[in-house]
Amino acid sequence: MLLVAVLPRWREMSTPAVVVKDVSKSFAGVRVLHSVNLSIAPGEIHGLVGENGSGKSTLVKILGGVHTADPGSEIFLCDEPVSLPMRDPGRHGLAIVHQDLALVESMSVADNVGISTGFDRPLAAHISRRREHRIVRSLGETLGLSLDPARPVSELTPAERSVVAILRALRQVGEGRSGHVIVLDEPTAALPRDESIRLLELLRTMARNGIAVLYISHRMHEVLNVCDRISILRSGHLVGTRDAAGSTESEIVRLMLGYELGAFYPEKHLSTNTAIRLEVRNLTHGAVSHVSFTAHKGEILGITGLAGMGHDDIPYLIAGGRARLKGEVCVNGVMVDGSAKSAKHAGVELVPGNRQRDAFWLGGTASENMTLPYLGKFWQGLRISSRRERAFAESEMRRYSVRPVAPSLEITKFSGGNQQKIVLARTLHQDPRVLLLHEPTQGVDAGAKKEILNIVRRAADEGAAVLVVSSDSEEVAELCHRVLIMRYGRISSSLSPDEISEDRILSLSQCALVGQTRIPGTS
Repeated sequence: MLLVAVLPRWREMSTPAVVVKDVSKSFAGVRVLHSVNLSIAPGEIHGLVGENGSGKSTLVKILGGVHTADPGSEIFLCDEPVSLPMRDPGRHGLAIVHQDLALVESMSVADNVGISTGFDRPLAAHISRRREHRIVRSLGETLGLSLDPARPVSELTPAERSVVAILRALRQVGEGRSGHVIVLDEPTAALPRDESIRLLELLRTMARNGIAVLYISHRMHEVLNVCDRISILRSGHLVGTRDAAGSTESEIVRLMLGYELGAFYPEKHLSTNTAIRLEVRNLTHGAVSHVSFTAHKGEILGITGLAGMGHDDIPYLIAGGRARLKGEVCVNGVMVDGSAKSAKHAGVELVPGNRQRDAFWLGGTASENMTLPYLGKFWQGLRISSRRERAFAESEMRRYSVRPVAPSLEITKFSGGNQQKIVLARTLHQDPRVLLLHEPTQGVDAGAKKEILNIVRRAADEGAAVLVVSSDSEEVAELCHRVLIMRYGRISSSLSPDEISEDRILSLSQCALVGQTRIPGTS
């Protein structure tokens, strides 16, 4: 108890590892950051939260030297002022681990760790593999773990890939000595709960070694559990910094949004309709083995499990995105072959988990992305009527609360939550009989998540059978009418409405940990 009482005071008295002072940023005369001030002590895990578009990414890009801050902005690292824009942040003891990790899958762990610093050798000098492997092992020891330096990144689990990116960051700042700063941008966004827990333990180890960690995440329970303090951005303004130990999720969300969020999850509206919309029999491919289930009209069926248990493959096998080894899929009693064309003709629509890679034309506008599947509706004479297309897109954007309502804006300019609402708007306009959702709220803020879940609820109320495949056990428990839990490629448990709870889902999922591959040195 004495340590808990003394530690915050020690951090306040120590020289901050990083100080952001009056940092502002404007684009084309529009200010997106307004005199932001924050400091992080050595050994502190400092959370940074806010809605998509609140300014978090802009601040990170200023720290990384990508953006130039407005005049009057100052950044200090270990009490030394840094010239802006910051050139070579690693030389100043600061490194950033981005959400996409930027790893080369065909290269080894050691090569991915070393390439960011040029392997610390003259350009034409020989690269010593023995030395590189020794460095990786040494860096791993600082976190209490070990990874095979020669192993290709393509063979690693998602959590292990995150570890490689963190090891690379530690090397960039000089092997993670005390007083250095690591910025982690949504490190657990694509990780299931069990792997997220392991990664958060690594962050605690980094902090114990004296490294300052700036932790950015939409997963509020993780922020509250792992962080010492939390700073909240809203519309480019820092609206508060709170001690995590004395804060609640509702308080932080209220500061993020500027209003009370109210009841978060929609009512389940349990359907009494017994009509079977979707029937899956003996679905088999790769990690999936002889999976069978049904989903009814108006039902939201959840499928979940630990990483690698096969549930992530289910929606793609149904929608024809991946070939089935064997098995049958029926929609309204009609057989659907393994092609995407057949599934679409039967009324099956998929919202993929990786929207950037699988759902968008990244070079297009919001309007172009929204209307791609049914461009024929806007054909007039010998060309597409851009006026009709734009009017349709604007109407749909208002209906699904997409912000801003700007059909001509590039899709990449929208926040993650608004991008997801655009995908849902496009998908639901096709009136699906079966709606497949893979990680539907991954990487979106609390306000957007609530809106997306309400959209999903309405789709079920309008008669679709909705299949939600998610690693978020709380979301699955609160949203779904029934829940199937997968273990080693098969359905190991089925929970009826009165059996569903987050604790029950977690308990049944954790049973699969026996024999599960783990990051050596972690608990």
